[in-house]
Amino acid sequence: GYFDELVAVLSFGGKTVCGLIGLCSSRTETPVPFVALGDTCSECAMVADELISTLESEEVESMIKETISEVCSVLPISDCEKALDEYFDELIALLKTMDGKSLCGLIGFCS
Repeated sequence: GYFDELVAVLSFGGKTVCGLIGLCSSRTETPVPFVALGDTCSECAMVADELISTLESEEVESMIKETISEVCSVLPISDCEKALDEYFDELIALLKTMDGKSLCGLIGFCS
């Protein structure tokens, strides 16, 4: 399904994926780590590790905040952008302290 395709793309590594979607000029490929098929915890942890490492980029944070602004412009919620910005900053700070397996444990993919 789509999850498997997403995992396959993300397994290329951040710089390669960044290049593939046109955000980076480098298209350097990195070795794909071995993940046993059907091992949902490992698959989730691999994707989560990549997500967490991507959040280290200020450019990515900036893009997410721009998206929050766009979403809030169509939502009828007072102080939407302020509220989401506060939660976003807290969420990003929390995610940066975690590893992929811990995050996947929180959402029920790893025990």
